[in-house]
Amino acid sequence: MELHKRRRQQFLGETYYTAVLKSCDDGVEAVGSILRAAVAEGDIRYAHGRARVLAETRFDRLTLRYTAGEPIELLRSELEHVVAAYERYGDLLWSFRKDRNEVVFEFDVIDDYCQLMQLVGLCFLLHRRDLMPRIAALQDGVDATGQKGQGMGGADWVFEEFMSFAVGPEHRYESETIHWPKPYEALADALSSADNDAALKDLDRFLKHWYKDLAGTGWHDSHKPDENGNQGGYYGYWSFEAGAALLLLGIEDDSSLHKYLYYPKDLVAWAREHAKLSQEGATAESESLRLRCEAGHPCPKSGFWFTPARAGSRQRFEARQVMPEVGGDYGATIWQWDDQQG
Repeated sequence: MELHKRRRQQFLGETYYTAVLKSCDDGVEAVGSILRAAVAEGDIRYAHGRARVLAETRFDRLTLRYTAGEPIELLRSELEHVVAAYERYGDLLWSFRKDRNEVVFEFDVIDDYCQLMQLVGLCFLLHRRDLMPRIAALQDGVDATGQKGQGMGGADWVFEEFMSFAVGPEHRYESETIHWPKPYEALADALSSADNDAALKDLDRFLKHWYKDLAGTGWHDSHKPDENGNQGGYYGYWSFEAGAALLLLGIEDDSSLHKYLYYPKDLVAWAREHAKLSQEGATAESESLRLRCEAGHPCPKSGFWFTPARAGSRQRFEARQVMPEVGGDYGATIWQWDDQQG
């Protein structure tokens, strides 16, 4: 089917899509190669910056493909790769900063906060709740003993509410802070409402102001050509978190929200249609694609692995072999699957 017939937003043209998708694909390959070289040389300062670029490129690619109208089923496994890329960035960030309580997404940076909400929303809409604990690990930090626990947990109410839906409130933290009341306070009102009619009105209010209130983000108005007539940086405008909220609240009729260009109505419809998607299948898919393994745990897959905790650490492990601890400044050694085997 031609792009103009399947695309989910009218700003995306065939020539632009083809060029930007290729740029994303080339970027993943090129930056990945640079990242591996930097890690091998022990240049963690440079490597962690490249890892962030790689993760953002993967996220942009997923969003672009959704905007282009590609089948939603194809995006489920791609979301796993996005999360894994941010995990790799997190490992390198903590090694470079020597602080395991650094967060991957800064709550007080609007671009980071918005992207975190979108990522969380996609986990619910694509039925990948199995990824939510891994996203939580990017934000929670560690407690005073160095164990996983409340270091930065409870920093933001909206994030905590979504996490509570995923893993249960007993496993999450209390918070009274909403870092970006405009526009997210309306989303918080919807999530905390016991009345679905009121919650739907709150979601309408949230979406009404969503794009305008996010004018400070780097992607805002990116569909518009610059002074030279060039378009760049547009991958699609989507409030995936609004769709996730509607799904979690069990609101059946979302037709009043279809007027908003950035409400992912077909993704919500897909999520409803696949509500009985096997959780066992999602978990198996997650395990088959997992790219990280903490020291002390059995190797999930035979092949070459490396850890940013030590330069020149790349070596081969066999499946079920216990991954070794090599020491480091920020906690447990995290081994990462090397994309280049052999």
